[in-house]
Amino acid sequence: MVSLITGALAGAAYGGLIGALKYTALWKRILKGNKKISQGTMYQHMGLSYAINVATLLLVFLLRDTIPWDFAVVIVSAAIMLSLVGKLAPMSEIVNHVEEPVS
Repeated sequence: MVSLITGALAGAAYGGLIGALKYTALWKRILKGNKKISQGTMYQHMGLSYAINVATLLLVFLLRDTIPWDFAVVIVSAAIMLSLVGKLAPMSEIVNHVEEPVS
């Protein structure tokens, strides 16, 4: 039972750390500046965000035989934390920095 709890905490810490670093690297710069970004840039950031999520979970999968905790507990808790940190990003403010398309 203790192994499951520590595995869940380790997965949550890993997912939370990667999620926070991803938010800081991708979205924080946009929110700090007053400059507008294009829709293409917005979609590139979203695609990169998804790729980082996949790479994060892929790393847990590849290390499943070396981690001392139950693989399923670690990967599920990492995925939950990645999702929660992503939900905390103020997407409505980020969308306000996107330029209106010229028609």
